[in-house]
Amino acid sequence: MSASLVLRRRLAGELRALRLQAGLSQEQVAEYLDASAYKIVRIENAQSSIGMSDLRQLLTLYKVGAETRDRLIDLGRNARKRGGWWSSYRDVLPGPYVQLEAEATLVRNYQASIMPGLLQTPDYIRAMVRTSSWEVTEEELERRVDARLKRQERLYGDDPLELHALIDEAALRRLGGDPQTMRGQLNRLIEAAELPNVSLRVLPFQAGLYPAVGNPFVILSFASSMDPDVALCENRAGERYFHDADEIAGFHADFRQMTKVSLDKTASVTLIREAIKEMTA
Repeated sequence: MSASLVLRRRLAGELRALRLQAGLSQEQVAEYLDASAYKIVRIENAQSSIGMSDLRQLLTLYKVGAETRDRLIDLGRNARKRGGWWSSYRDVLPGPYVQLEAEATLVRNYQASIMPGLLQTPDYIRAMVRTSSWEVTEEELERRVDARLKRQERLYGDDPLELHALIDEAALRRLGGDPQTMRGQLNRLIEAAELPNVSLRVLPFQAGLYPAVGNPFVILSFASSMDPDVALCENRAGERYFHDADEIAGFHADFRQMTKVSLDKTASVTLIREAIKEMTA
């Protein structure tokens, strides 16, 4: 399994901390490497990887001890490795999200009008893709389905991903595909709610307005304290990632408050069953 993006973020954070500890500006570091300040910004924001030659020069500049130097050089090598199952789906998974999700240990996901991607059925996925991409070919459609189902494998196994899903009642009532597809999707939610690593709660209409209402987001958390949380908001304009500690704290605060006004597991499953009955009638 490749952890390149997560490790690149970790290395970027350590290099930024070392630069600040050395009392150097990004411009001074850029001059030392005979590079542009923009390059240093991208390295420290984990937007691009750092070459091994540049890494060694920076560690010399920062006067890093032998033990730390060896550790960061090893981290740099691993951060440059490519691979992972998603490599075969680059055409349908262009962004960095799946790499981050593959290394996360906990995903907090709030959805306002659709089902969480990790809990979608194949038919529901097809209905969503056809709605958002009218000109998609059948081959691309099935590759998108396969990629999403591959992501869902993380919910099972010996060390499963922990998922906390908050779903607005509107998502239960909004028809995704035909009624049969939607019934299958709702039954999938009931099955997922029984998994020990999944917390599924519904935000009922009676909850009224709540923080972030109508604005879905995901918070990714990782096993190592050296890998800070990442938040993602996605819409028609694309993906926007948040890394700043204060911004992340805001997302966590919203998620906690929304959890408080959501139904518990039993009441959530009851509401989902009611939605299935109403759809059948």
